[in-house]
Amino acid sequence: MDDFRRFFLRGLTALVPTLLTIAILVWAYKLINENVGATITKGLVSLCTWISDEPAVGVVDEGEDPLKYGTPIDQWDVITGRRLTIEHKVIHHPALASSNSDIAAEARKARNRALWLIAAQKYRLHLLGFLIAIILVYFTGFFLASFIGRASWRAAEGVLRKIPLIKTIYPNIKQVTDFLLAERSVGFSGVVAVQYPRKGIWSLGLSTGDPMKAVQDASEDEMITLFIPSSPTPITGYVIQVPRKDVIILDMSIDDGLRFTISGGVIKPGQMIPGSLSSDGEDK
Repeated sequence: MDDFRRFFLRGLTALVPTLLTIAILVWAYKLINENVGATITKGLVSLCTWISDEPAVGVVDEGEDPLKYGTPIDQWDVITGRRLTIEHKVIHHPALASSNSDIAAEARKARNRALWLIAAQKYRLHLLGFLIAIILVYFTGFFLASFIGRASWRAAEGVLRKIPLIKTIYPNIKQVTDFLLAERSVGFSGVVAVQYPRKGIWSLGLSTGDPMKAVQDASEDEMITLFIPSSPTPITGYVIQVPRKDVIILDMSIDDGLRFTISGGVIKPGQMIPGSLSSDGEDK
């Protein structure tokens, strides 16, 4: 039983980081594709419909492709028994043969759009929408790096911070995304140990720089500002300002300090993987 537990935990240690990485990448793909890429794909379909009423002959098989690539509905073909799709019903709608010219024209317009949607699914045009979305995100960042972009974004943020409901949500979300994604989210300069929340209890902290002027003026000692990250989620924590003489500088990188916090103290410098094997092949 002990062997099963040990090997099972080792398997989890090996697989969980990989699976979580894949899950995050899939989530990021779905987020961009469903919220930006899908809209761009619809725009491309509308553009194709505007340029050409319907796809060229042979691009879409009107009998087979709508059933294969369309959006399924709870109806079945009485002859073949195959499940019907929204696009199939639109492409073969009886209104196309209507004697009313206006109704027939609207039906043809809907049919042509359905054909282009099927073509987009058949030839994976949604990937083109995703690629365009990635390019748009890149150029948005490029624009915001310029003086005009920064000024425009500050103005837009100023407006958002004045809207009653948004002003209570947006700043908190921005802090989290800045911490996780920004190129220089917080200027941590080192890892330290400090007695917090009381003397005798040593906590790991990240040095963020000088204290507030009012605090420094009120103290006879040189002060320093520290961020005390919470475990296991270091994006939250406490900011304290303490005398520099009460701080011990630790010989570890910011990444090592965060790993130590996230793991609850299990992962330390020189022991980055819990349960790693020593040179003689036995557990440490």
